[in-house]
Amino acid sequence: MGRWFRSALIASTLVIVTWTSMDQAKAYDLDTPSIVTKTPTIGRRGLYIVQPDDTLWDLCEVFFGEPWFWPSLWSYNPQITNPHWLFPGDLIQIRRPQPPGNTTLIWSDSRYTTEKPNLEILSRYVGYLPDRPFRRSGEIVHARESHVTLGEYDEIYIQFGVDTEVRKGQRFTIYRYEGQLQHPKDGDLVIGHKIRHLGIAKVLSADAQFVKALILKSYEEIHRGDLITSIFPHAWVVGPVENEAEVIAQIVDYQSPTTFAGQWQYVYIDKGRNDGIVRGNRFVIERRGDGLWELDGNADDIPVTKFPWETYGEVMVVESFEETSLGIVSRAIRELVRGDRLRMVPGY
Repeated sequence: MGRWFRSALIASTLVIVTWTSMDQAKAYDLDTPSIVTKTPTIGRRGLYIVQPDDTLWDLCEVFFGEPWFWPSLWSYNPQITNPHWLFPGDLIQIRRPQPPGNTTLIWSDSRYTTEKPNLEILSRYVGYLPDRPFRRSGEIVHARESHVTLGEYDEIYIQFGVDTEVRKGQRFTIYRYEGQLQHPKDGDLVIGHKIRHLGIAKVLSADAQFVKALILKSYEEIHRGDLITSIFPHAWVVGPVENEAEVIAQIVDYQSPTTFAGQWQYVYIDKGRNDGIVRGNRFVIERRGDGLWELDGNADDIPVTKFPWETYGEVMVVESFEETSLGIVSRAIRELVRGDRLRMVPGY
């Protein structure tokens, strides 16, 4: 009896030990991270496959060591319609910066010198609509689907406030109104409208009451009440074009809702095609006065007009309208503000 009891006790102990060891092994496997390389793999053509939870910010920090490089990485990949949404399996073109060559230091009269770089910008038509097409916009009044949020391949019904010729197969841009664009020197002067691009719609049929359309592309969620305007290119490449005349303009506003603007941000300009401005023209950004103190006109202050104009950056025009333009800050050595002066230098 005692021998049998000892044998049974030993057997049960072995079972418990074996089960405990297997359980610990499983727990260890679950808690141990997978073996990954320090830098994600890139194909021979410089293509990277998006993984879950990837962002342009993180990829730039991994590949370039600088997360703020993400707008440039976005510009290399026009297929990315929204930089905040990457989907696993998508391909991203990764271009590594070329190592710098020999550097020569030249003493200059200013910290900022104008030059003619071989610069090309992949531009996106963002956040702006002139007054005339805005007044002729249509509206999504109804939808066939029963859900609140609309997206790709949902069918919508459009009404136009003015007589608009619409034909089957015609495409329109879907957008959301975000407010008026007012001149910084004259708050009563409306020079355009700030919008948010939402997608593209294709007309399926049109009659006297409704225009029926299909949402072909959606960059964000779309709702009843969003607006429709004529289709326009959403991205294109712009290179520098020599300026033919001197034009003085101002930065009216920025595409981003920020207090200051910096390099690679979109800005709105208060001059356009009527002033001879075309895609590729470049403005220099100028200020004068004290860089720290605001001169308020006291008797002890030197008049601002006595100071020379100093150059702080450049803006390249990526689209020109009749009275306004859209530009990208291609260079800047300090933050920019609304109302900063722009000057188009002849021959530059």
